[in-house]
This record gives sequence, structure tokens and C-alpha cells, in this order.
Amino acid sequence: MIRKTLFAAAGAVVILASCSTTPMPDISGVYRSGRADTPCGRGVNFARSPDCPVNERGVAAFARATPETDPGLECVADGLSRQFTRLPRPMEIIQTDDKIILHYEYFDVWREVHLTRDSAPPETPHTLAGFSLGRWDGDTLVVDTSHLVENVHTIPTSAETTTREWYRWSEDGSRLLLDVEITDPAYYDAPFMLATAEFTPNPDDYIAQFVCTPQSELFYGDINAFFEQEP
Repeated sequence: MIRKTLFAAAGAVVILASCSTTPMPDISGVYRSGRADTPCGRGVNFARSPDCPVNERGVAAFARATPETDPGLECVADGLSRQFTRLPRPMEIIQTDDKIILHYEYFDVWREVHLTRDSAPPETPHTLAGFSLGRWDGDTLVVDTSHLVENVHTIPTSAETTTREWYRWSEDGSRLLLDVEITDPAYYDAPFMLATAEFTPNPDDYIAQFVCTPQSELFYGDINAFFEQEP
């Protein structure tokens, strides 16, 4: 009798645990994305402000971002800041139990967000996309990225930079919203936020092959105006 009671209690615990498990939101699919405007980026008036706590080192780094050194003109991706702000372009999200893949059409960039790790592996290299760890906070996907290389274009950031992204559905469920916080103790005196970006599901869209022709010898005109023009 005691044995049967113990088994029954254990079974009840298992049932309760399974009932309390909340399925994670499904954010997989292809999206048409909108840009996340930045208070700290390319522009003739790039300077410290209440929304942009850039310091002198950051301003000096941005001064090195000349048209001739822009990697995009040589068909080289420019890191996360350009993916966040140089939209709209289609983006695909592939969701599995242990990873979320973010595939951007722009420069054919793939990011892996690791859901079952709590830290980057030893000797992880610094790259343009960095190393991303993800977790669900209720219905919100939180992504922390580290191991980024210095990037002086679009949004000047150092190799000490970390980013945090929050992905969540809008109240009416029609759009996936993204908030981004950038922390860089080398070039900024405090973290700063980008404007909320909106991703509209577009089931009929797809990620096209990205083809780029080097434009360093073909580009003419005002480089700042080129990057600030409306899509």
C-alpha cells in the first residue's frame, strides 16, 4: 500500500510538471523588416546627446569611418549594426528546440542563437556577428551577443561591445517587435537603445540570393546621403 501511494504521488508530480510547461511562442517564418533608427550613428551631427552617450574615443573612432573604408562597398558585411538599421530587407527565422537561426537577406548573414548554453565556448573568436545566447522570458525572446569585432561604420562600437535584443509579438499579433540595447564601455559612457523595429510576417516572401558588385570605383555622390535615404 505504501509502495503504491509513493508511485501515485510521483505520477501526480509528473502530471503537474507537464501541465505547467508553457509552449514557447513560434516566431519562425519570413519577415519584411523595418529599420531600427539609432541616436548614435552615421550623420553629419554625430555627437554626444541625452540619447547618445558617446565619449571622445567613440567620436574619434567614427572619424575613421570614411567612404573609402566602408566594407559594404567591397561586398563585405558590416556587422550587426547595419543589419539592425539598414532595413527593410527580408529576414528569415528558423526555430528549433536548441537554436534559433536568424538569416538576413542583406549580405546573406546567418546568426545562430544558442538556447541551451549559458556562456560562449572557450577561445570563441570575435567576429562581425559575434556569439549569441538566447532565452525565453515569458513570451519574449532575449538574445545577448558578445565577441564582436570593432565596427566603426553605421554605429561605431568597440570589441568590448555587447548587445541585447528583445523579440516579442505586438499586442494584436500582427508584427514581431525588436528592441535593441547596445553596451560599449570603451566608446560610450552608458548603454543606449535603438528605436523599436517591426517585422511583418510575409509567408509569400523568400530570401533571395544576395549578389553584390564592388562599388568602390563606381560610387559617386554624397556617401552620407546614400546611407540616410529612405527605402
